[in-house]
Amino acid sequence: MNGIFRTWALWSVAIAVIALFPGCGSSEKDVATNLSAIFRDSGAETCEAPGYANEPRIELAGPAGTAYTVAVVDGGNWCWTSRNTHATTIEGTLVSTTGIVYLYLAENTSGQGRTATIAVTLGNERFTLTLQQQDYMVPAVMDRAWAELPAYLEKDDCLYITHYAPLSSTVTARNFTMRYNTTKRIAEWVAYPLHACYRQGTYTRTNPWAYDPEIDSRYQANLSSGSYRGGGIRGHQCMSNHRYVAYNDLLNDQTYYSSNIMPQDYDFNGGSWLSMENLATSYICRDTLYIVTGNYGVQSWSTDRSGTKVAMPEYCWKVLLRTRSGRTGKRIDQIEDASELMSIGFWAANDKTSKNGLEEYITTVADIERKTGYKFFPMLDDAIAEQVKSQKELSAWGIN
Repeated sequence: MNGIFRTWALWSVAIAVIALFPGCGSSEKDVATNLSAIFRDSGAETCEAPGYANEPRIELAGPAGTAYTVAVVDGGNWCWTSRNTHATTIEGTLVSTTGIVYLYLAENTSGQGRTATIAVTLGNERFTLTLQQQDYMVPAVMDRAWAELPAYLEKDDCLYITHYAPLSSTVTARNFTMRYNTTKRIAEWVAYPLHACYRQGTYTRTNPWAYDPEIDSRYQANLSSGSYRGGGIRGHQCMSNHRYVAYNDLLNDQTYYSSNIMPQDYDFNGGSWLSMENLATSYICRDTLYIVTGNYGVQSWSTDRSGTKVAMPEYCWKVLLRTRSGRTGKRIDQIEDASELMSIGFWAANDKTSKNGLEEYITTVADIERKTGYKFFPMLDDAIAEQVKSQKELSAWGIN
């Protein structure tokens, strides 16, 4: 009995100690394991950033109310915690259990890769993150001072193609540039300028429905004998009605290349997508309207008439940029006042639920950048780019 009593007494004391000091000996360790700092883009403490100007994100995790400091230890001449002031340190407090801190990187034209060390203090813990930015190697097709071109992004299964066509006996112009995905067999985006010079005479659809001669046919859908069999109809990215001149049919023919076509829901193609195309047409100006149109995600796989798989996009989008007056006579990169420019974005699901309306699918260019990872209109002055891309003025585009 005495042994049993002593054992019971010892357990009583142990329970009492635990009750009085529930976290004794482990609280600091538990708190520490709840704190973390990683690059959201890589999910690790290291991140490889592309060479163009971009914004890697650091994800902080810990109890709400935890104070933090993020400092760029080196690389302060190209890596900052503030886009506007080029500060290299930022302090704050976690509002919830996670928080995001953005870094702002300048374009890397140094001719080689470069590295920055990021020191993070989170509560009582310290973390060292390593950021590596690649050299900005731009292929010749993308190394153009064209306002519609998105910033170059390297991807193994993508090709960058520009098509040209004659407008007259003396003038040959760029038609459109695309980022073509050879795995999906569709262009992820098509960028082009829209001006009256691209629309001369009476519009007639040439309807050649041919392979793109600049891309191996095995990476394209065969659409010459009809639309897709596995879902979706043939939807233009660069609109046929945006490209026609009496002098030569090539300008319009190129819009029927397989590379410029993507599978779209029938109701969507003839509904909201058409409304957006018509909106763009109505805003042709004496200056130039710049358009990038594309898609995001894969909802399913369609097939062409030969049984070749083609990606059916989950979403379709457009971004537009032009001068507000339409007659400044300036290039986009010459404008330093955001009020002189107007931009807008369009994002909709590629299905029948998006068949009607326009207003509910309007968003900002900045929002589509966040969703897709692309950087649009990089020729904009850095001092006004964020303000221009954040616009959502429906009235300015005649949308009620």
